[in-house]
Amino acid sequence: MQTFEFEVNDFKATVIIPDNPNGKWIWKTEFFFAFDQAERSLLDMGYTRVYYQINDMYGSKRAVKLMANFHDVLLKKFPMLDSKPYLFGFSRGGLYAFNYALTYPKRVNKIYLDAPVLNLKSWPKNGSNEQKQFIKEYNIVDLDAFCDSPIDHLDEFFTYNIPTFIVAGDSDEIVPFSENGQIMIDKATKLKQDVKYILKKGCGHHPHSLKYVTPIVDFIIK
Repeated sequence: MQTFEFEVNDFKATVIIPDNPNGKWIWKTEFFFAFDQAERSLLDMGYTRVYYQINDMYGSKRAVKLMANFHDVLLKKFPMLDSKPYLFGFSRGGLYAFNYALTYPKRVNKIYLDAPVLNLKSWPKNGSNEQKQFIKEYNIVDLDAFCDSPIDHLDEFFTYNIPTFIVAGDSDEIVPFSENGQIMIDKATKLKQDVKYILKKGCGHHPHSLKYVTPIVDFIIK
């Protein structure tokens, strides 16, 4: 296993290449080493792990442009990698994963969303530092009129038929499932889209992932 650390546009990138690389790669958009049981299993199977540290941008248009440029740089630096990553979006990382796939659907293989933020009126909490950062990043004048969350773009997203898997707790007190993942699942059902999901009974925002990660790994490899 080899780990490479470098910068792209002044932001740190980390790439972990297994001993038996198969060209496929997992791009985790936030919290690289948190609850990473599935990523470690996939690394053992030959999947490269990738992280680009653009914190506190909340999946904004600026963030998506930076991600696209990083994607290009990564493929030039590591030409053995496939062109399409598997995006892993944990919590606020769901904003980055969804918005990147929405903007560049032909550059994404599959998406795994774990307790994802998909509704920026649901999270960040009113008056929090995160909300102040988000408002500044998105240049929002009237928050009540804001309509640029992932849940506002589900009709378009589902036209791209990107395989999607959601894992979330039904008692999430930080990113309420009913205001985030549930909306995406309901829209998929209405549009007859096949979004796979596992709802963890009695589970809050943490712990992320699953105790036994086989369903996540199977979603990626099958």
